Amino acid sequence: MDLRPPLHRRLTFAHWVAIDALVALLLAAALFSSAQVPRPHLGMPAAAGGGLALGIAATVVIRRWRPLFALVVALAASLVSAFFGFTKDPMVALALVMYMVAVARPPRVAIVALAVVEVAIVLGACFASPAVLSSDHPWDMTGEVVGTGVVQLAAWTVGVATRQARAYSQGLREQAERQAQVKVEQARRAISEERLRIARELHDAVAHSMSVIAVQAGVGHYVIATRPEEAAKALAAIETTSRAVLQEMRGLLGVLRDETPGDGREVLPPVRGVADLPALAEQTTNAGVRVSLQVRGVARALPPGVDLAAYRIVQEALTNVVRHAETDHGRVLVTYGEGDLEIEVTDDGLGADGYGGADDPIGFAGGHGLVGVRERVALYGGDFSAGPLPLRGFRVAVRIPTDAR
Repeated sequence: MDLRPPLHRRLTFAHWVAIDALVALLLAAALFSSAQVPRPHLGMPAAAGGGLALGIAATVVIRRWRPLFALVVALAASLVSAFFGFTKDPMVALALVMYMVAVARPPRVAIVALAVVEVAIVLGACFASPAVLSSDHPWDMTGEVVGTGVVQLAAWTVGVATRQARAYSQGLREQAERQAQVKVEQARRAISEERLRIARELHDAVAHSMSVIAVQAGVGHYVIATRPEEAAKALAAIETTSRAVLQEMRGLLGVLRDETPGDGREVLPPVRGVADLPALAEQTTNAGVRVSLQVRGVARALPPGVDLAAYRIVQEALTNVVRHAETDHGRVLVTYGEGDLEIEVTDDGLGADGYGGADDPIGFAGGHGLVGVRERVALYGGDFSAGPLPLRGFRVAVRIPTDAR
């Protein structure tokens, strides 16, 4: 936001210098004309007055580069010119320079500059030339001093107000830039979270199904010659699993085509939940790992995001059992608490050796599955743990608050 008028916004520094030069020419003409009036009783030639007039006007040109230097020169030249009676000008050039000092310099410096100028004007009047005071047209010294002081104070006040207005406008611009930057960062974060969420859903949807398909394909290949009926069952399981994963893939592609950003917690179609765990257990059993599913507590409706997270957590844990544990049995325990949902998936397989070895007991090196589980649990402020059991096997345990938003 810029509070300056539209024309003011288009003026560059060079334009302002050109304007200052034009004003300086006008002032020089006025002051030089005044200095040429014969004053033989003052003891100073008119040429000296002309030189002072040009020096005073020149300070208006340089005020934007060296405001304090210009102020000193303008004050000295104006006082000398007034002292010898070359001008009755209320030090307009000095006021223009004073304005720039108030605009361009810190408040403390501007206040000191104003005080010095006002005191110098009073002292200049006190020590004015007797010839000036006794001339045919004597100045009204009191009115002259007051008028000149008021002109300087007015210029200084306008300069301070201009500086404050510019600071306010700059503050508004910086605030708008910060807000715009915050919006950009929020958009980037939303995109990153959306990508992470879709990647997590894609992994969970595909990894388990492809593991089942791979196992069933191996079984079918092994028994097709001796037990064609078992091979047919394996092919039927592959068909069912592949149709299900294709359905989920279509849902994910639909989300990718949707330009409306999500908050990272809404449920992606098709909706899965704890109620679908028996079908998941059966699917895993068909893949060669018998799953014992047990539900404790009073089942109740869960928030959609928590319901989906619970399903995906069990799905990923069972996928790891199929892929890494080298066992034919897994256990799933779901417990409904008063304000949370606890899930425990265990097996009696290879333990740490199946999940990346002793250096990687949680299996992070093997993929992103358990990392995704941890992210899901953290999203709802829950607790996550995964590791080998004391003797044999592996355990994944989570707790998710069911009142998460």
